[in-house]
Amino acid sequence: MSTITRWWWVRHAPSMGDQGIIHGQDNVSANLSDTGAIKRLGKRLPKDGLWFSSNIRRTIETAKEISGGVTPTEIPEFAEQSFGQWNGQKWKELPKREMDNFWTNYGDQKAPEGESFRELVNRATKKIKCMTAENIGRDLIVVAHAGTIRAALTLALNLPLNSALYMSVSNLSLTKIEAFDENNPFPWRVEFANLPATLENKKI
Repeated sequence: MSTITRWWWVRHAPSMGDQGIIHGQDNVSANLSDTGAIKRLGKRLPKDGLWFSSNIRRTIETAKEISGGVTPTEIPEFAEQSFGQWNGQKWKELPKREMDNFWTNYGDQKAPEGESFRELVNRATKKIKCMTAENIGRDLIVVAHAGTIRAALTLALNLPLNSALYMSVSNLSLTKIEAFDENNPFPWRVEFANLPATLENKKI
């Protein structure tokens, strides 16, 4: 039996409505109209994988659509970063000074009544390590959010928190991270990141 646990991270389909809106932990629906991309993505995922999502509507709907009707296990720790009072607003309409402070110190700055990226990383990575120990050798398929997937990559690559912004995570993209047992000197390996569903299907 393999001791490598394979994490297949999928960013949810685009949110319904205006793409410039900050949704964070809002329970907005997913736009599942790109059936071609969804079908190609489904073919890339292991057939015997365990399905998970965050507890937010757009990830649950995306997981069900990609999997052909499987109800994913909801993991609240994989929810998107909370943007507090900014939820429902547009990034471009927020005060410039607030935005400059936020992006300059992305790891620790937070929106009013929101949470920092560090707080997201802490809750997500703790759960990732726990689930890895509980599912050694399995394929774990998680439909989550850009922030959550950046947190997983930050863990795997041992990155400074602000470096997470250097990584693009597109809607319906696929990121694969492998976790090794505790005796391996290199516990994580990123196979690929942000693989777009628009590419023609290839065996991966």
